[in-house]
This record gives sequence, structure tokens and C-alpha cells, in this order.
Amino acid sequence: MAAVALLLAGCAQTPSTNYGELAEMEFDAWVSVNKQAGWQQTELGSWVTEITDDVSRTPAGSKDEFPYISVSYTVSTLSGTVNTTTDRSTAQKIGTYVQKNYYGPQVLYRGANGIYAGLEEIVNSLHEGGHARVIIPGWLLTNDRFATKEKYLANMTEAVSALVYDFTLEELISDIDEWDLSRVKAALPAGADSLTTGVYYVCETPSDSDTQFESGDKVYVNYICRRLPDGYAVDTNIADTAKVYGLYSSSRSYSPLLINWASSASELTMTTSESSMIGGFSAAIFNMHLHEKGRAFMTSAQAYKANGSGSTIPGYCPLIYDLEIVDTPN
Repeated sequence: MAAVALLLAGCAQTPSTNYGELAEMEFDAWVSVNKQAGWQQTELGSWVTEITDDVSRTPAGSKDEFPYISVSYTVSTLSGTVNTTTDRSTAQKIGTYVQKNYYGPQVLYRGANGIYAGLEEIVNSLHEGGHARVIIPGWLLTNDRFATKEKYLANMTEAVSALVYDFTLEELISDIDEWDLSRVKAALPAGADSLTTGVYYVCETPSDSDTQFESGDKVYVNYICRRLPDGYAVDTNIADTAKVYGLYSSSRSYSPLLINWASSASELTMTTSESSMIGGFSAAIFNMHLHEKGRAFMTSAQAYKANGSGSTIPGYCPLIYDLEIVDTPN
């Protein structure tokens, strides 16, 4: 009997969950109850509930032609709870607004690992400036790409709830580096000097000192980092400025930033831990002298690139730094 029990246990199989089938059944049931006149189903199974599109404008075409897009959006659950939004007024209404956070269009890569398959399907059908409200089922909330709805369903490996995307295709971007640089150039004041690719500098108060920094010197800097799209300060080591922009933290020490000087901009480090710096910041500092004040403008490629930094600096965001080389603190 013991042998028979072991044999039966070995033959037993744990039934696998068909997440695709369950997701389709649940989604179809919700649609059957909530569907309204005018809703249109896409080939892959999303439902477009609103659409405003100007066919006289540039069509989105393929991601080969426009690999990047600028999009404004609000994402909510089927019950209406907002998960995330790029709109300041919406964030204020639902109580998630944070003063220092960025609100405005986000730049996204258009394709796998950039936007969900369901969102890409809708983008492909729009023109620049087009707006749509679409209910995207769980099987299309993936970075994978398949040719048919059945393939998406078959490849579901977990339960994923549908989401509602209310979005506007603000801009089509054919060359992200050129687009990035054009925004920086548009903000440059007269007399700006190019320090290196994507970094510009304007001296506002010349140095009054003959001091020449040498490798190994300890140099101190006060700075204010601003997002270029709106000029809002997102980081600073000046306490009064931090308070004005909602950045102040009582646990932080507000004092001049230590820069460890070197023979080239790329070799500069900061603080006693000798941490590295973003390229645009180090290029600007290396160009400055004691008591000099200036302003550096840099592309996202010289800053935080595609990932941005937290909720304050979005991806592909150019930056402006207000800089001053100060005396060694007492």
C-alpha cells in the first residue's frame, strides 16, 4: 500500500493556471456591463472610449520613423482610482501633488521596454496632437511584443488588472539627441560658450582672484540645479533656496559642496567619498575660477539621460545649474 501511495503521488500533477483565459473572461465580463455606445475595440483587445485626432497633422507612423514620443497621461484603474498622472491640476485634485515633482509631458521610447504593447497599438493609429482614452486589458500591459491577441493571452504568466489610459500624443521625435539639444539651444542667453558637446556656460560674475586650481586641491561650490522645461529648482546646497522650492530637509547639512580637483573635467570627484558627477556639471565646474558665478546649460545626455532622477527630473530632461566657486568653509 505504501508503494502504491508513492506511485500515485508521483503521477499527480499540479494544474497550471491559464492567466490569459482568466484575464479575458474577467475583462469581457466587465466590458459587457460597462460598455457604452461609441466604444471601439482594437485588434489586440483594448477598448477606445474617446478619441480626438487631427488627420491633417503628422501621422505617428512606425517607431522606425519616430522612435520617441512626448506624452501627457493619466492612468487609472477600472474603478476610477488614479494611479499616476503627468497633470499638475489632477494631482492637486486627488491629493498626490508634491511641489518639487515634475508635472508635464514625458518622453518615452516607443517600442518594447519603452511603453506597454497596448499603448503602442493606440499610438500607432494617432497623429501628432491626438488624444485618446483607452481601456487596456492585462494581457497588453506588457513590454513583450506579439503579432496577435491569442499570442498575448498565451504568454501571460501572472494576473494583471486592466488600466485606463487617458493620454495625448504631444510630440513625435525622430532624433532624440537633436531634439534634446534644440531645447537647450532655445534657452541659451546671448554670449553662451560651448564647453563640450551638449554643455554651455555663461559667466555672470567673473573671478576676482588669480588663484589657479591644481590637481588635488579642495574646491567648494554652491549650486542650484533647475529643470530646463520649467526652470524649477530640484536640488541645491543653499538652505534658503531649498526652503523656497520645497526641498528643505532638516536632516541635511547645507554647506558648500566639496570638489576634489583633478587634471581634467572627467576626473573631478565630489565629497570625501570621491563620488563621480554628471558630465555637464563637472565640465562647467572645471571651467570656473575662485569667486566666479555662472550658469551652465546641459542636455540630458550630459545629465541624467533616459532614466531621469526620481520624481523630480524626468527622463530626457535638460538641466540648468547656477554655480558659484566659494572660499573654503571655516
